[in-house]
Order: sequence, then structure tokens, then C-alpha cells
Amino acid sequence: MPVEVVIPRLGWTMEEATLIEWLKQDGDPVQAGDILFTVESDKALNEVECFDSGVLRIPTDSPAPGSTLPIGAVLGFILQPGEEMPTYVAPSLAPPTPSGAAMPTVAPPLAVAPNVPASGPRSGRPSISPRARRLAKDLGVDW
Repeated sequence: MPVEVVIPRLGWTMEEATLIEWLKQDGDPVQAGDILFTVESDKALNEVECFDSGVLRIPTDSPAPGSTLPIGAVLGFILQPGEEMPTYVAPSLAPPTPSGAAMPTVAPPLAVAPNVPASGPRSGRPSISPRARRLAKDLGVDW
């Protein structure tokens, strides 16, 4: 069964990475633990290792080194000897263009209720939390 070689998520905030270079070539035999390629994220340059053994197959229309790709973008496949490469659709590197469909509308912001004073008797003094009131009493401070 073909195993996809993808751009991995190397950090919680990572959304994309730049493929720097392939360290193995199309058709090379690979073992689990071999370094396949390097990617650059917003924080560091990372080597990506192989988790399966087999033959590395890189499609001809795979993204070229220097391409910035989203996390999970398929770069190639690891196949067992005699296995055929699955059909592959290269990721689009251009931003999506709007089609003839209508763009979704954004709801208007909610109206903010005016500052209405709480009901009940209020003195001219500011309010204080029960915890602060207790602390003031313990310290002998008039809040």
C-alpha cells in the first residue's frame, strides 16, 4: 500500500513550510529513519525522516524545491517493490480564484446594549467585591 510523503506539522502554530531540498532522489530505496528532505518553517530548518521502508517515488509534477506549501501537502510516495504509484494531483500553489458563485456575506456586527445601571439602590460609592471588602475590613482600611 503506498505511503504518502507529506509536509509535516512541526509546531502548533505551523500552517505552511518551504520545501528546501530533497536528500533522496526518485527511485532511491529508503529505510525507516532515513532523512528524505528538508523544510523551512517560520522558526527553523528541519530534516524530515522516513517512517516506512520501500522505494521513494516523486511525481514529475510534484512541487519543486523553494515552493511554500500547506501542512499535509503530498510531495511523493513510498512504495513497495512492484507497486504502482497512485494517481496524484499536485497542490495548487496559486491563491484560489473566486468562481461565478456568490461570495458568502458577513453578518453585521451585533448592536451593543447601552450602559444601563443595575436596578436597586446605589450609593455614590464605587462597588467592591466581597473578597476585597473582607480584606479591607481585616486590614482596617475604609474602602
